[in-house]
Amino acid sequence: MTDRNDTAAQFVRYGIAGGSALGVHLLVLWGLHHGFGVDKVLASAIGFLCAIPVNYWLQHRFVFRSRSDHRIAATRYVATTMAGLALNTVLFAAATLVLAIPYLLAQVAVTVLVFIANFLVNRAFTFAARPTPDGNGAGA
Repeated sequence: MTDRNDTAAQFVRYGIAGGSALGVHLLVLWGLHHGFGVDKVLASAIGFLCAIPVNYWLQHRFVFRSRSDHRIAATRYVATTMAGLALNTVLFAAATLVLAIPYLLAQVAVTVLVFIANFLVNRAFTFAARPTPDGNGAGA
């Protein structure tokens, strides 16, 4: 069983990885919207997609230090991330179109909510060590 210190350390590493991915996301969002006039909701979704490879690699190696096979972990990650993309897009649209929150501020706020949900799912499912026949817990 994982103790609280390990969970806290993972959460800090998740924050570092997530911050890196958020940087990519915001840069693409800003560049597409301001530089090319792309609708802000579409630009946010594209930014989210561009951050996926960065975030996957950092989570697999740095955050959860997973030994899971990439075929399994990446499949789980994509499924989890697509749910996160849907949540991000709906919340971002509501924040900007309904609540009229400035789009960059809205994206940061929405990211915090999605971040917490994704941490819990990724920790428990995507990169969780599964017991192997020898009981060492390194399986996918």
